[in-house]
Order: sequence, then structure tokens, then C-alpha cells
Amino acid sequence: MKYICTSILFITCISIVSVFGGEDCCRKIGKAKAALLEAIDTLQRTNRLLGESSAIPSNKVAFHARLTPYVTLGSAQTVIFDHVITNIGKAYNQHTGHFTAPFNGIYVFACTFLQTRGTGVHLQMVNNSSEISKGYGTSGSGEAGVMTAVIYLQKGDVVKVRHYPGKGSQTIHGHWSFFTGYLL
Repeated sequence: MKYICTSILFITCISIVSVFGGEDCCRKIGKAKAALLEAIDTLQRTNRLLGESSAIPSNKVAFHARLTPYVTLGSAQTVIFDHVITNIGKAYNQHTGHFTAPFNGIYVFACTFLQTRGTGVHLQMVNNSSEISKGYGTSGSGEAGVMTAVIYLQKGDVVKVRHYPGKGSQTIHGHWSFFTGYLL
């Protein structure tokens, strides 16, 4: 880009000098050339900085996933939110339903879920095997359950949503149930 602009400026300078002549004209064109080259350098530096800042830093972690099918859950069964909408850092696995912490840090998790008509749903959010939150969607029509947790995780810790142990089979509604998490 720099060389194309310089070449165009040089050709313009020769054309003007040959038509109008004079030293004063060449001096003005020389100043214009210097200003143009400085502007090109500034634009290139700005583009490099913008390019670097638009990339997502490697220590960012966030995911948002939705459950697509209706799922009838057995005791302590993991809910697999299979449709990943966002997965920055690739820490959520849509095949297992597990979020694995890639870094030590404070994480925020939320789960919103809807039961099918006529049945309640008991869910539990666990870190490794310890409960960190629980929620219940009542048996009324269109009643949602919600769970949230803010927790310090160490690299390799696993957070998942599962059916509450010992609650018998209950059905969770597809398309209206989400699991979200991110590193603060």
C-alpha cells in the first residue's frame, strides 16, 4: 500500500513539474508526500492494534448451551445441553454435558429449565460430586426452575447439571432449557 501511494505521488509530481515547472511546486509536493507517508504509517499501526485487540484473549472462558430434545431423566442423570450457542475457550463439552475449568478462578454458572406439563423437575448443579446449587420447576404449566452459582474452581474441576438423586423419572423440556457459565 505504501509503495503504491508513493509511486502514484511520484508520477503526479513529475506530471505537475513538467506542466507547471518550478521549484516551489516540487517542495509542496515533497511536503505532501511526507504527510501522506506519515498518514499511511499511522493507519497501518492503527490497523495492527485493532487487529490485535479484536482477537479474544486466550484466558477468556464463557459458554451458553441449550437442550434441544425433551429428556426423561433417571436418578442423578447428567443433563446434556447439546446445542452450543457460545463456547469461548472450548471448556464445555456438548457430548457429556460437562464444563471443565481450564484455569483456576472464580466462575459464574446459571441454569434455566422448563419441565413438561404436569410434572415437576428437580435438578442439581454439581462441582465434581459436590452440590453447588439446586432448582425445582413446579408441575404447573410453563413453570421454570432456575439455579445459579458463583464458585472458585481449580483447573480440571468439572461442573455439570444433573437430575436430583432419588427423584424418580422426570422430564425436562427441550428448547426452553439452558446452561451458561463464564470465568469472572
